[in-house]
This record gives sequence, C-alpha cells and structure tokens, in this order.
Amino acid sequence: MRLLAMPIVTALFLCCNGRATECISTSTLAQQFIALDFPRDSWQYFLQHLPLKIAPILDYTGTPVLDQGKHVAIINYDVGNSDLQQCADALMRLRAEYLFAQHRYDEIGFHFCNGEYYAWKMYCDGSRPILNGNKMHWLSAHPCELTHESLRRYLNVVYAYANTISLAKELTPADKFEVGTVIITAGSPGHACIIIDEVSTSNGGKLYKLAEGYMPAQSIYVLSNTIDRSIDPWYRLQSGVISTSSYQFVHYQLGKFE
Repeated sequence: MRLLAMPIVTALFLCCNGRATECISTSTLAQQFIALDFPRDSWQYFLQHLPLKIAPILDYTGTPVLDQGKHVAIINYDVGNSDLQQCADALMRLRAEYLFAQHRYDEIGFHFCNGEYYAWKMYCDGSRPILNGNKMHWLSAHPCELTHESLRRYLNVVYAYANTISLAKELTPADKFEVGTVIITAGSPGHACIIIDEVSTSNGGKLYKLAEGYMPAQSIYVLSNTIDRSIDPWYRLQSGVISTSSYQFVHYQLGKFE
C-alpha cells in the first residue's frame, strides 16, 4: 500500500498512468489516502490502470450524449457503430480486454439470456448463434484467428444476446465493496457499474471509484460524484440505496468476475 497526500476537496487531474488518486490539488485541506496496490497481472490492477482520457461521452453514432456531467473521464475503448455496447456489455468488454491482455484466451466467454455459453474460441472456430423465435440455432462460418479484431466482432454477438439478467447470473456473489465488485440490478433494462479503484482515508473510511456504460450504447466512462462534490470522483458506498450521478440502485446484488 502507498500513502498519498490527498485533498478533501479534489480537482480532477489524470496522471500519465490514468489514476486520479495520485494527483494533488493546491487545496490546503489535505488528508492521507492509502492506495491499494495489486500484482501487475491481476484483474484489480487492470481496473486501476484503465486507459483514461478527458473527452466527452459519445454515443455509437459519434454524437455527444446530453448528460456530460455524469463523468470525469472516458475509458479509451471504442463504442462500435451499433447500439450494442450498453451497461452490462461495457463490463463484459472490460473483462474480455483484461483476459485478452493476459493471453487467457480460453477463459473469454459469456452466457446468453437463454443460458447458452458462448466462448470466443467457439466464435473463432466458426460457430455462430442465430435466434429463431425462442430457439437458438448454430451456423457454421469460416474460422478466424485469435486477434483483437475478432474479439471485438465476437463481443458484438455477445452483446446482442446477453444483458444485465444473464450477467447477474454469471457473476460470483460478492459480499463487500472492493476493486472488481459489480453493483448490478438485473432487469429490462436494469443497470450495472463496477468498482475500478479504492482508497482508505486517514480516519478509517473507504472511498471507491466507479465505471459504467449506458444506453444507448456510448463511451465507457468513470463516474463523477454529483451527490457529494467534496470527494468527486470518489464515492462512499454502504449497504442500502446507492445513488450515483446517473442511476439509483435500490434493489441490486453484488457480484464479481473472479
């Protein structure tokens, strides 16, 4: 763990590693934050060091969304040009990108709403799902290589047949807030976000940073805290209703990918 001198009232600056936790404003109201360190190959480290940039949230058509106040930065992954990569999809995108970066290709796979499991390697072997009524059929296509381009095409298929309901069933139940915890309300449409960073304060509290996607499909972004500007973009999280700058989680569950 590392000790960071942090202001109580923060201003957003993105350091070269993308972590706003390591940037200090000129405020004299400072306290110590303890940043958590994880192994470089871990899921938690990946989430802490997502590629961030200061930019507007764009939808899949390239148009800025109306609510630009809900974010402090976007995660520098493409949205695609179809209305596919929404809230649950954004979290699956993050997980797939992590496994791809770790060359853990055999582990890239997600369940559809009907319970079918679809792995990236199945896609690369030429297996394609087609929904006919309520029944899933499988067609054969030309095999393709395990490349990032094919991963993106595969994910678009997953997005078409998965949602918050299927993701909620897929996640391992969690009982606490920590880096990697998914907060999810399963439904149509439902919603989900993920904790991407965590710090402890000198008075024994904890603060969390959240990321999410939204509908229509748009940039994946780091949430601002419009509820408590004094700790923006961090959140205090506890059981009960969770209000963010874009959504109020009333009935939800906590889960994790691993």
